[in-house]
Order: sequence, then structure tokens, then C-alpha cells
Amino acid sequence: MKLIVGILLFVLCIITVPTLKATELGNELRPESTAPVETLEKEYVELDLTATETPSISIMQAVKSLTTLIQSRYLSLLNWSLHNRSVLEIPNYNRPTQFGRWINDPNDQLCFNTRAKVLVRDSIRSVAFRDNNHCVVDAGVWNDPYTTSTIKSSREIQIDHLVPLKNAYLSGAHRWSFRARCLYSNYLGNDFHLLSVDGVQNMKKGERSPEKYMPPNSEYTCTYVRNWLAVKMIWGLTMDREEADTIHSIIVEHHCNLSQFRMTEAQLNSQREFTKDNIDLCEKLDRARGQIAN
Repeated sequence: MKLIVGILLFVLCIITVPTLKATELGNELRPESTAPVETLEKEYVELDLTATETPSISIMQAVKSLTTLIQSRYLSLLNWSLHNRSVLEIPNYNRPTQFGRWINDPNDQLCFNTRAKVLVRDSIRSVAFRDNNHCVVDAGVWNDPYTTSTIKSSREIQIDHLVPLKNAYLSGAHRWSFRARCLYSNYLGNDFHLLSVDGVQNMKKGERSPEKYMPPNSEYTCTYVRNWLAVKMIWGLTMDREEADTIHSIIVEHHCNLSQFRMTEAQLNSQREFTKDNIDLCEKLDRARGQIAN
């Protein structure tokens, strides 16, 4: 009975409201190239920070005070609201200028860039480095969640942004500063934002969201869409209507455990604190970019 009620609430949770919310990540956004442009959908779906047991609190309030505890025990990933906006054109997506590249954290003593750190983290055995460059991972043992295959050569691995950079850009990151986007691109605050996956599958996925690509490993389906929604909630990103409808259908058709589609207030605040503490990770790149622009 609880499962049925949960699904009914899930279906009914989309309501229409007229206003567009913004996050503080966009306060330092700098102008990009004026042409060509991306045209955003008129309808978009936003995840509401709604507790499963208490009244809702808006994402605007949550992001304004990253250190303030949200007064709820759990936050649902399944409470969405449908918004309308006038036609909105934004600068065309460009990864190098908008999100940067893999970086070396200036705050640690390691020579590893973000790719190397993810490979080290995800390998189930100690990794080996290239003979001529001990900063580059050469081999390990990775269990690819997208295909269930076991991969031993790093050359066959690509690091996947679970929510691709272009999808993030179109769903809110176009309003962020470069350093916020660069942090998103290199984010290591959890183990699902960046994943070591089969390179062929990552190429198939590209910039696609769940309505156009899902990993072939069906046992990973519910986890994949759950983590997709978690990334969107953590970063205050939206979905388009087709994306949201597809995710809803996937959850229902695969009988996903709805109790997994929630996040504790401590988990969300931990992610927001990590973002706040590491927002200057790409500071040097940001300065160099400004000098080039000038």
C-alpha cells in the first residue's frame, strides 16, 4: 500500500508555477561568446527540496545559506514542479572555455589530475602507473557499472560526468561563474558525480540524458536515475519535460525502490559544504582565462 501511495504522490507532484529560481552559483557569471546561441525549452522541471515528513523549503533558501540545516529528516528526489518561461537564448555551449579541463588540485601534494584520482578511487585493486610518467594511471581493475565488464587498461576507460557537462550547462550552469563550472567538471565530493566507465559506452552516451541513453546494465538502471536526480538536486539543476517524464516512467516500469530516492539533510549539506570549500579549486585557471580575455 505504501508503495502505491508513493507512486501516486510521485505522479501528482508536478504542478505549474510561473517563476524561475536562480542559485548563487551564477553570481560571478561572465559574458561568453555572443554567437551562436542555445535556445532553452519553454517548459522545465525543477526539483523541490521537499522533506518527506515536513513542509517544503525552496532550493533558493537552501543555496543562499549553505551552512544552514534544512529542517527535515529526509529530502525527496521525487518532488518536482513544472515551470514555464519565455523563450530564452544563452551563449552556445563550449566545454574548454566554460568548464575547463582536468586539473591538479593545488591544495594537495599529488601530481594526479582529476581523471587519475577517479581511476585510483574506482579501481578494485592497486593501480599501476606508466613507466615514463608516474602521474598517469596505466592499469588497474575496474568493474564498469554500465556494462558489468571488467576492464584492466586505463586506455579503455573514460571518466563520465553522470550528468553531462552540456546537460548541466543547459539546465542551469549557464548562469554560473567559470570557477563553479570548472569545479562541477572536476567534482570529487561523492563517488557518483564522476565514474570510471567503458570508453565505448561513454562515447555512445555523449551529452544524452536518460530519454536518449541508459546504460545497458539493467541492474544499474534504478541507481543511475537516482544518482542523476541527486546530482541535479545537489547543484540546483533543472530537467526538461521529456527528461522528467522518462525518468518517471523508468522508475515505475523498473519497480525502483522509492525509499532510495531521497537524501538526508546531512548528505545534502555535506555536498554543499564541499562545494563551498572547494569553489576556488580552479582559481588559477579562472585568472588565466581572464587575462586571455583581456
